[in-house]
Amino acid sequence: MKIRWLIYILLGVFLSSCYKEENIEGEEDEPKYKVEDSEDPLDHFIYGFYHDYGVFILYDYEEVDYRWNMSTVLDVELIKQTDKVTLNEGLAYLDNVLFQYYTDDFKKHYFPFKILLADSVQVLKNGVWYPDEPATAGLSFLGIGRIRNGIGEIPADSLFELRGKVQAAFWANFLYNNEMMDLPEAFWNISEDYYGGNLKLVDGNSGLKPDEIDMKKYGFWDRDRTADNGTNYCMAPNKTLDINQFIDMVTTHTTAEMEALIAPYDRLKDKYHLLVNQLKEVYGVDIQAIGNDQY
Repeated sequence: MKIRWLIYILLGVFLSSCYKEENIEGEEDEPKYKVEDSEDPLDHFIYGFYHDYGVFILYDYEEVDYRWNMSTVLDVELIKQTDKVTLNEGLAYLDNVLFQYYTDDFKKHYFPFKILLADSVQVLKNGVWYPDEPATAGLSFLGIGRIRNGIGEIPADSLFELRGKVQAAFWANFLYNNEMMDLPEAFWNISEDYYGGNLKLVDGNSGLKPDEIDMKKYGFWDRDRTADNGTNYCMAPNKTLDINQFIDMVTTHTTAEMEALIAPYDRLKDKYHLLVNQLKEVYGVDIQAIGNDQY
C-alpha cells in the first residue's frame, strides 16, 4: 500500500524543490533523512522504529516536509519542539495514543512515511486558523502536536480525548485522503444525500438554530463546525470529516457506550457496524477495542 504514495512523494519532492528554487547540485546522492543509532534514548527509539517499519519520526524538519501535497500548498504550520527530554516524553505519549494499537505488519504497510513531532500544529480551516490542533496529516506525513512541557503528565480523561483526535487524523486525514483505506458503498449511501450540504434547507429545519438540528438523524455525529456562520448554516460533514468524527467517537467510547448512543438512530447504527466490521475484516484492526481500552 505504501508504494502508491511513495511515487507521489518523489513527484512532490521534485515539485517542491522547483518551488524553493534551491541549488541541489552535488546533493543528488544524499539521502533526504539520516537516521543513526546512538545512546541517546530519543534517537535510539527513532532508529529502531525506522529499522522495523520504514517510518521516519522527525523532530528537526523543514517546511517542505509538510506544506506540499504534490502541487498543492497545505495551509498548515508546524512549530518544532527542540527539547529532547520533552520529545522523548512525546514518544511515550504517541505510544499511548497510537503505536500500541497496531501490529508490526500494519505499521509496515499503513503507517505514514514521516511522523513529525511538533510543539504546535496550526491549521487553516474555512479561513480561520486553528492554532493548537492535536494532529494533522498530508500526503506522506502525520503531524503530531502538543509535544510540549507536561506531555508526560496528561490526566487520563485528556489523554482519552487526544487519542481520539490522533486516531481520527490518522484514519481519515491520512489513510482515507491518500486512498489507502476503503469503506463499503453501503456506508456512503446512508448519508449520500447530505454530504457537504446545508441541513437548514432540508426536513423543515429552516427555522431551527444549528444546535437544534439533530445531526444523528442524518447519520453524522456533528456538523462541520468550521463552516459555522451565525444561524444561517448547518453544514453536514464531507466524507473525510465523516470518517474523522466516527473514528474519534469509536476510539473514545466503549462498546456499551456506543451501542447506547446509536440505538435511537438507524443511520448511525448501520454506519457504525459497517465501519467497525470493515476495518476488522479488511485491515485486521478492531477499532472498537481501542475505545474499550480505558487508561
